[in-house]
Amino acid sequence: MGLLENISIAMEGLKLNKMRSFLTMLGIIIGIASVIAIISIGDSMSKSVSKGFDSFGTNTISMYVHPKKDSGIEWSDVNNRDYFPLEFVDRVQERFEDRIQAIDIRGAGSSGEIKKGRDVARVNISATSPGAKDTGKVKMINGRFLEELDVSQNKNVAVVSDKVVEKIYNNKIEDALGSLVDVRSGSSTYSYTIVGVYKDEPISFGMMGGESANRPSNLYIPYTVGNRQFAKKDTDTTKLSSLTVMARDRNDVDPLKEDLKIFFNENIYQNNERVEMSADTVAGQLGEISNVMNTMKLAIGGIAAISLIVGGIGVMNILLVSVTERTREIGIRKALGATNTDIQGQFIIESIIICIIGGAIGVLIGGAGGYAASTMMKSPTLPSLFSIAVAVGFSMFIGVFFGYYPASKAAKLNPIDALRHE
Repeated sequence: MGLLENISIAMEGLKLNKMRSFLTMLGIIIGIASVIAIISIGDSMSKSVSKGFDSFGTNTISMYVHPKKDSGIEWSDVNNRDYFPLEFVDRVQERFEDRIQAIDIRGAGSSGEIKKGRDVARVNISATSPGAKDTGKVKMINGRFLEELDVSQNKNVAVVSDKVVEKIYNNKIEDALGSLVDVRSGSSTYSYTIVGVYKDEPISFGMMGGESANRPSNLYIPYTVGNRQFAKKDTDTTKLSSLTVMARDRNDVDPLKEDLKIFFNENIYQNNERVEMSADTVAGQLGEISNVMNTMKLAIGGIAAISLIVGGIGVMNILLVSVTERTREIGIRKALGATNTDIQGQFIIESIIICIIGGAIGVLIGGAGGYAASTMMKSPTLPSLFSIAVAVGFSMFIGVFFGYYPASKAAKLNPIDALRHE
């Protein structure tokens, strides 16, 4: 008996028992839909996280003072005496000038509000250096970013976002540039001259990202001004605990990271038994998070796949019932010349068809559910062709695996006994 004939007979059998066929494939539908939805949501989260991290720049390196392993020092024990001198940054810049595009120095910052009548703009006062324009991927709309002269002369200047201009200056950039803006932070008010306006592009991590209109934007001021206005009295502002470096070449990020660590540890922390200089890259952090998310996808997908096994058992049970109900039919077919292979093939194909149809419906439902959920997470994602192919392939495998026993049982029936069956 040919394959097409077996498929035709199997389809006729499914049509005769539509409700039973649907209930049989329900477990497969639920299992495949769950797996596809989980994979789609996981891919959406990965895209959101990747997009969010990319906004930091994948060629940036975060340098920070870290307790030495086995030193017995905790993070809370690290203090001013462990930090490195501010002037050492010049040596770093000089030593790696051909490999470093920018260095971002951070000072003491705060949060604040800018008010004009009933309009309020919330801001994060970010005390930083001119290098933040590159490391933070700040896109200027008008005016300029912070300059070295602003830092060295402690100028009370600020770079504000277009959101602040929209709320406080009625979206008129020409009115904002050169004007004096008062920022209230705590019980104090600080005045800055606006020298530039940048495009506020919120960092988004899907539902974790804040794209609300009320999310505060950064107000950039020189780090020397931030240290003067917001640093605690006992803070030594001539020392730093961290540094952000931007590599010129993305392929040089990891080698530069290691060379920077060696340079710091040989020149600053060589004989220090408490702390050392450590470093992370955005790409490295993204890789670690991606690995965790992939592990979570596999774990949750594996749990969801259990329903596929349950669905496969359901298919096997229904086929066993079908074999019993069609015993006489099997006897007639054998009497007319059908071989054991023909009978076995018919039931296996019937099982495969049930599972493939269930898998296809599951892909549609899971894909729609995953797309809806990922759209809510601000990163709409459709299931990949690979995941669809795997889902359909796994459905076929379940059809063969769980259909084999009922098919073998049908093939082994004695035609004489089968014809006597009522």
